[in-house]
Amino acid sequence: MSARPRNQISRFDSNTRFRASVLKEKNMPQSLSATKRTHQNAFTLIELLVVIAIIAILAAILFPVFSQAREKARSISCLSNTKQIATAFYMYVQDYDETTISLGGPIGDWEFALYPYNKSAGLYFCPDRTDCCDNYNNTNVGINISPTGKEVGYGYNWGPIHRRGGGMLGGQQPDPNNPGGKYIPGISLAAIVSPAQMFAFGDSYDTPRTTMDMSFLLCTWPGSSNASLRHQGGRFNIGFADGHSKSVAYRAGYMSGAENGKFAIPRSVDQVSNYCADPSATITNPDGDSLDLPSPITCGAIGQWLYSNYPPCAGGSTSHCLMPD
Repeated sequence: MSARPRNQISRFDSNTRFRASVLKEKNMPQSLSATKRTHQNAFTLIELLVVIAIIAILAAILFPVFSQAREKARSISCLSNTKQIATAFYMYVQDYDETTISLGGPIGDWEFALYPYNKSAGLYFCPDRTDCCDNYNNTNVGINISPTGKEVGYGYNWGPIHRRGGGMLGGQQPDPNNPGGKYIPGISLAAIVSPAQMFAFGDSYDTPRTTMDMSFLLCTWPGSSNASLRHQGGRFNIGFADGHSKSVAYRAGYMSGAENGKFAIPRSVDQVSNYCADPSATITNPDGDSLDLPSPITCGAIGQWLYSNYPPCAGGSTSHCLMPD
């Protein structure tokens, strides 16, 4: 009898082993077979711990990213509000002989003067200002822009410091139509040297006046570092006199006599003069405030004076200095 070729023997042995394995599986008790398959498909404890660790690492990486994305969206919404407020302001001055909004009298604050031009009280509220509550109901004109008492998020540029003027308004003075009262007159649009660089409205914590001048700006702000200012680590959204808006970097400081004992100033000393309708104009102190800023002083020189006289806070100081980042 002739011997079979080696490759035939190999195939025979392989087929025999396969059939034996199948028969063994068939003859195995069903519960044992299922248990075997289950054990083959299950995760081990170590594998589960590795998966959990990976998920935790991804969450630690992604959650801050999501938070930053939400903050960026709120900041963009706020910037859009300042753009629409600045546009309404530009329409207002065209209707009022190119004169900016005065404060006082039956109209009251700037929000009520601009409301007929935007018809949306929601524009006055910044998503990142959550403190509460105040009364923004003007019965003289029949408008309540904040029924819930939520604080208005933006302020009008009165000028760089308190009621000294130099911005969209002159200095505070006696009201000729209201004996014993005071008002702050608007200025001619022609008096603004550079509308494209002139602050008109911007983020503010001021209440209830809603101005953006540097010594009123942080009226209700509870922070102690620049990182906790309104947007993205120390930025305020600003609407300009020509109608455009952009984000401006600020820093905070401690100032005796300022609202809440704090003030905020643009990080660029050159941008401080953006508060001034005419940077070469002389600013005085007609209201007799207690701030240490000299009077008289050229409006465009205020930024340099503040940065020269308010050093960075050292040793935990909370007096007459600029806050850390």
